[in-house]
Amino acid sequence: MNKKAFTLAELLGVIVILGIIGTIAVTAIDRNIKNSRYQTCLTQEQNLIEGAKTLITEHPEVLPSAGGQLSISTDILKNGGTLNGYTIENGYIEDDMENPMTEKPYSNNVKVIVKTTNGKKFTYEVSAPNDEKCQK
Repeated sequence: MNKKAFTLAELLGVIVILGIIGTIAVTAIDRNIKNSRYQTCLTQEQNLIEGAKTLITEHPEVLPSAGGQLSISTDILKNGGTLNGYTIENGYIEDDMENPMTEKPYSNNVKVIVKTTNGKKFTYEVSAPNDEKCQK
């Protein structure tokens, strides 16, 4: 009898071990991809805020009075338009900016909310529908 071949049990054992290793690897890769998308989404939100800050710096006349808030859509940041009765030029964010969570361009439902408390201090936050928010 030839003793140089693998038995069926040995082959099945190797297949099971490779399956376990493959499952662990796929799970780790998937987790890393999701975390990377989340971090990129947070960076994109920061880019939206920076675009809004630049717009405010160049057009302080659009700011609301103390205690008010201003909503700036991504369309205004990309293409310009009218904001509080003032004409805004385009170019505050890139035209092809995509949401990493959806892999689609940001919709006009995504807005940067600028709030002022005393006319000198401002807070910026990104407001988005649930399907476009940064989620882990």
